[in-house]
Amino acid sequence: MPDGPVPAELRQFIARYIQSVEQLEILCLLVENPNQSWSEAEIFHRIQSSQESVSAALRYFAAEGFLAYNPAEGYRVSPKTAELDRLAGELVKTYRGRRVSIVEAIYKAPEDSIRHFADAFKLRKDKL
Repeated sequence: MPDGPVPAELRQFIARYIQSVEQLEILCLLVENPNQSWSEAEIFHRIQSSQESVSAALRYFAAEGFLAYNPAEGYRVSPKTAELDRLAGELVKTYRGRRVSIVEAIYKAPEDSIRHFADAFKLRKDKL
């Protein structure tokens, strides 16, 4: 996939659902293995982050409708809508081909939101 800006649709998806690279890595693991159920311990072992943050990310993704949880089997990717499924897959595919662009989009998203919010309160000379 050629370098260039991340499509607006994916930037919006990232801004809405992804706050860290760790979350993205967890989502990638699950999306790329759609027929497998994972325990928190297995995901923690693969991601190599903190147990607490992996657990929090899994609960978050389950609450947002990306994952199904079965106490006997663990977590499995199960997007609640076809659109979530499509966008999650597109994000994973784009991330695998353009890591830097996606990581930049993750960490730039909050900054852009704050800037837009602050801009709403700026007084402009031409409007006075």
